[in-house]
Amino acid sequence: MNYLLVNMSCLRYNENQKMCIIEFGMTVRDEAQGGKLFMKKIAMISDGWKRLITYAWVAGIMSKVEESEEDICLYQYNCYGNWSRDELHNKGEYNIYHLPHLSRFDGIILDCNNIVDRQQLEKTIELLRASNVPVVSIGYDIEGFYYAGIDNKAPLMEMMEHLYSVHGCRRFVFAGGPEDNYENANRIEAYKKSLKKFGLDVQDNPYYYGDYDFNTGVRYFHELVKGKDALPDAFVCASDNIASGMCAEAEKYGYHIPEDFVVTGFDDLDKAAFFRPQITTIGHERETIGYKCVEILIDLWKGKTVNKYNFVPAKCIYAESCGCSNSGVVDYREYTKNQIIFGVKKQAEDELLMDLECDMQKCSSYNEIFACIADYFAKLDCDGFYIVVDKRLFSAELDVQFSEDGYEWEELVVGYATEKKAILQVESVDALHQYMDEHGSGSAYMYTPIHFREKAVGFTIMKNGSFLYDNPYFYDIHSTIVRVMENLFKQKQLENMNITLKDIYNKDPMTGVYNRIAYAEMIQPEFRKYQEIQVPCALLFMDVDHFKKINDTMGHEYGDQVLKTLASALQEQCPEGGYVFRFGGDEFVMFYPNASEENIEQLKGVMRDIMARSDVQVSMGSIITNWNEGKTLDDYLAMADERMYGEKMKGR
Repeated sequence: MNYLLVNMSCLRYNENQKMCIIEFGMTVRDEAQGGKLFMKKIAMISDGWKRLITYAWVAGIMSKVEESEEDICLYQYNCYGNWSRDELHNKGEYNIYHLPHLSRFDGIILDCNNIVDRQQLEKTIELLRASNVPVVSIGYDIEGFYYAGIDNKAPLMEMMEHLYSVHGCRRFVFAGGPEDNYENANRIEAYKKSLKKFGLDVQDNPYYYGDYDFNTGVRYFHELVKGKDALPDAFVCASDNIASGMCAEAEKYGYHIPEDFVVTGFDDLDKAAFFRPQITTIGHERETIGYKCVEILIDLWKGKTVNKYNFVPAKCIYAESCGCSNSGVVDYREYTKNQIIFGVKKQAEDELLMDLECDMQKCSSYNEIFACIADYFAKLDCDGFYIVVDKRLFSAELDVQFSEDGYEWEELVVGYATEKKAILQVESVDALHQYMDEHGSGSAYMYTPIHFREKAVGFTIMKNGSFLYDNPYFYDIHSTIVRVMENLFKQKQLENMNITLKDIYNKDPMTGVYNRIAYAEMIQPEFRKYQEIQVPCALLFMDVDHFKKINDTMGHEYGDQVLKTLASALQEQCPEGGYVFRFGGDEFVMFYPNASEENIEQLKGVMRDIMARSDVQVSMGSIITNWNEGKTLDDYLAMADERMYGEKMKGR
């Protein structure tokens, strides 16, 4: 029998905080499915391209989610593990992949083309395989996973045929991307297959490996000219970035395209359409691939048969760089207008980020930093922002050891959670995730790691961050936040270290009580404070009777133990607000406020009894301040010392 637990969330206004507070309770569950939410949950594992996030995948995914009859929520676990030269930093980035319990999801989408670390890629694949959840891989063929992407081979072979048959090209160079990139490998395979079809030798028509960026194209052409190699008829580039870099560098050397040689790209980026010359390229829509991924998962949920390989359309766009005419698909004035608008908007976004960094640097606590971050994201086009951190971040203990593999769940707390400018009152990370599950229908949550190098200290979650489509530089935002958080952590650790060092400096190493240096620094301000408010204070001076004899007959080790016993007893019996000092040798001083003859005599009696258990006698002299007499602290200390000496003489 099925039954529903209906959500009981509500919104109230907090007069003190002048903001809305969201409270929530139960969720909608289906007992027949073992308490599983009706909502389908998709996990997306992604790695940004350098500092950029490919939000087009998410846009396409959410487009399909919106039109689907299924109730779906996307949970994206995104990092930038290929950007830094620091391997430990990259390890900290990839740690976010260990956060989700993947077996609890209904489907997984993998974007791993930018994971250049082969070992990390293999670990990620094994992690996904172990979940036993259907996985759709974007543009990377993995055994056991469904494939969604473009057919890289067919359009590139069509492009090669065009260059060979229409433009008479007979010598080629393939200016490729990363050697271990799957899509690049497919494009090279299509290139070699075309050469074979034309009866051309790959030795005379080489292919190179690099990156997908502009500078790779610059480097390719520069090295070719520097090596005085004969230029080919055509440079077939694995990306528009490479193609535009090559065209720009060729122009510096006085070459003209396509008169001296032709150049082609891949991806149909803006720089291809608006470059001079307009670059021949192969176009496809990333959003369509994201759309296809969800389509595959929905078909699987419905029990339909799904092909291993699932392709979206790609087409050749012939333009000036290969000798064809301008494609005519661009409006240069509209593009220029949009670039101006984008520049103004980007400047405003950069200034907003600078303001955030400035505001955070003024903060002296993490709670203040979190409030600044929440205020920043409230100004962006997103529905919510949550910060989860290791609670040990706040104390910044010197010996803290954060996890390097996965997250220590019991140490995680919600630092801040805000949604549509309302603070979420959540008691735990589990409660936050429960809230997200209950209110996430049709939403996209993006998780990003917070780490200090390889040390995992938390993560952020952003809900429906649609601003990322036009501003893909989320790495800049997130790294700014993490950098300030780490600086505060180091600052607090330094403060703790200074306290520890001062404690070492002020403490007697053998007994653990304050030393004579600390007495000089600490008691004088306390003395003045109580003098101003006329609170009577006690000053006790004491030492061990016949201590030299104890050392001579019982040994110094025994004598040390006597001093430790005395110091421990003094600390235990010291009244509230008081201090104990080892003044030197076997001499100790106690100072405490709210003194009276009764509590002094009681204290002395307790101390004599405690030390008598160890067959040790002590002499004690005491004095209570009389603020009307105008005596100094040194005067009172001398009086206590004199009385102790007098007591000792009586005992002898």
